[in-house]
Amino acid sequence: MTTSTRIAVLSAAALFPAAAAAQMSCAELGTHLATLQHVQPYVAPGATTPLPFTQLVGTRCEANFIYSSRGGPRHGYAVGQDQRIGLRVGFPLNSLDGGTGGVEGAWNGKVRNLGGGGLQGGLSQVTAATNTGYVGSNTDSGHPSTDNPNFAVIQETHELNEGRLDDFLNESLRQQYRWALRLTNEYYGRRASRNYWDGCSTGGRQGLALALRHAEHFDGFLTGAPANFHTRLQVATVWPTWVNQELAANTLTNQQMQAANAAAITACDADDGVVDSLIRDPRTCTFDAAANVCGQPGAPASPACLTPEQAQAVNLIWDGPRNDHGKRIWFPFGRGANASVISAPPFGGPCGSLGIFCWSHRDTTFNWTVPLQPLSNFDDETQLATRVVAPHSDIISVDLDEAKRSGAKILMWHGETDQLIPWRQSLHYYREAAQRYDGYDRLKRWFRFFPAPGVNHCGGGAGPQPQALFDTMVNWVENGVAPDRILSLNGPASAPTRTRPLCPYPKTAVYKGGDINLEASYACEGNIETRENVCMDLVAKYQHETRDRLDTRGLDHPNLCKEHHGHGHHHGHGHDHDD
Repeated sequence: MTTSTRIAVLSAAALFPAAAAAQMSCAELGTHLATLQHVQPYVAPGATTPLPFTQLVGTRCEANFIYSSRGGPRHGYAVGQDQRIGLRVGFPLNSLDGGTGGVEGAWNGKVRNLGGGGLQGGLSQVTAATNTGYVGSNTDSGHPSTDNPNFAVIQETHELNEGRLDDFLNESLRQQYRWALRLTNEYYGRRASRNYWDGCSTGGRQGLALALRHAEHFDGFLTGAPANFHTRLQVATVWPTWVNQELAANTLTNQQMQAANAAAITACDADDGVVDSLIRDPRTCTFDAAANVCGQPGAPASPACLTPEQAQAVNLIWDGPRNDHGKRIWFPFGRGANASVISAPPFGGPCGSLGIFCWSHRDTTFNWTVPLQPLSNFDDETQLATRVVAPHSDIISVDLDEAKRSGAKILMWHGETDQLIPWRQSLHYYREAAQRYDGYDRLKRWFRFFPAPGVNHCGGGAGPQPQALFDTMVNWVENGVAPDRILSLNGPASAPTRTRPLCPYPKTAVYKGGDINLEASYACEGNIETRENVCMDLVAKYQHETRDRLDTRGLDHPNLCKEHHGHGHHHGHGHDHDD
């Protein structure tokens, strides 16, 4: 038994010391749940009839319920901050319910906790786990309103609902894996041998939060495109819309943005030595959107071509949010990532961007687009968000000592044309982890990061799609096979049109000759953690995003990036390389 397995098993025993005397049928488990303290029936968003505590659904037993440790306001929190965490646990059928083929019934002996997306607010399917023999779990993250940010504000008193925010970010996750382990023990009459996390976007952020705070209860984490650094991420999310309003009078369309991204890919395609309609590393592409101005040679026809003002806006969108001193606040979506530029606020109603402005203004009716606000106000909104919301909402720490000590493995990946979460924020997190744990060579023993060129948010896009990510992480945990490359492909797995390796950062896929569409033609080698890239990725210090300094902590030499600390204002033309 590995150290990680031993700790997971011991943790389950410590959480629930009374081992089940015998397994229960699905019906018996539901009767048992109904008698437990703090457990209530679950009502899905928009429904009026509660779901049964358990029910047989196809080849699984499924439990749905609400956990509420207190019926009224929680100690230390204001009225309206009562707890109600929705939970779902799905079980491959045990032998009492007719399951066969596993270590007990149809179960493989393991738990696969699944993450959510956006602001969650409802329970997601767990069939990705149960169909492959795992117990699966999910949480609505502590509120019933699907992708509506209002849960975190008490409108009557204009207070942050700190209790619900804590449930959203932390407590719902703790209850999710605890109940998954507990009910597994009770349904099968035996404890799980492995406990895993699997999530992308919000689910990726949830995985990192658990790795930070509860790693001793897990064997491994698959974290895709994690939506951590919540306030700075959401400031970056609204940057394209804000720039469009300010510089292009809100005339820049998504069609024009997509045409500009296509032109950038064409211009930079061959930079890596292979013409394949992909940019291996968007940071190396400096294509100027002025080339797409109507009438320029090679520019697309109307309505996809640009006015000079729209071209300036596109360049600033590619450059990313900067403060009034010209210092980078956070990362851009970059060339090739089709970020939305429409005037409607992205996500979550009139306050936009998953609630960050509603939360910072403590007002669910706040609309950051009315009236149109100049870029000179962007610093004010950034400062307010990081001062009010960031202490509650950012998962920024790389203090992963418990994960390292317990033997847990972390596999993180991110598509480089992600249009919702800039891939460079995952790199930023991984770089800080490498600084903390004495470099990439030591960090990769238990934590590896795989950028995916041409891949959009959690999948899709022109790039080859990552394959078997969860199974790769499990193989690393259970068989000690650290992933030196991960297969990605276009087309059906049975007859792919293109295969490529994803490489663990800071290595990259280098073409070595042969068919450019075959994985075997590439080697994972080199080091793209260059001085140029490191200096390009410097950002303002956390919670000091509006100041005239960049955070240079962790650099090998304090003056490494001195000449890159430009003083250009964000109203300028701007390129990534101006830092």
